[in-house]
Amino acid sequence: MSYVDPVWYVVADSIHARILKHGEHGLATFTHLKSEDAKGIDAPRDGAYGKVIAEFLNDAVRRKEAPGIAIAAPGEVMHQIRTHLGVQARPLVVKEVEHDLTNTPDHELASHFDIPATGWPVSSAG
Repeated sequence: MSYVDPVWYVVADSIHARILKHGEHGLATFTHLKSEDAKGIDAPRDGAYGKVIAEFLNDAVRRKEAPGIAIAAPGEVMHQIRTHLGVQARPLVVKEVEHDLTNTPDHELASHFDIPATGWPVSSAG
């Protein structure tokens, strides 16, 4: 029987973000978010990109696609994501890593999240 990890993993900095899921061969990116999605010329520096990431996660939680969320981002970006996560998404955050892991290949990311052998406890309520 294979192990299924339903948690979404977010790896972001102030201009890049990728969303990953656990698959047969470890963590794999399934989508990228672009900093151009943040509005305004100073958006990457004024925290707007953290808001874009949080809104993407809020939408996924509303659609019941992300039963758990693990986030790796440097301090200011993490702060902006936390600030803009909605009340439904906040309790689903199972892990926060305040480091820039955007240059880390997918296959090397799992160890940075210290994923429990039994998986993250996520709510099965829908």
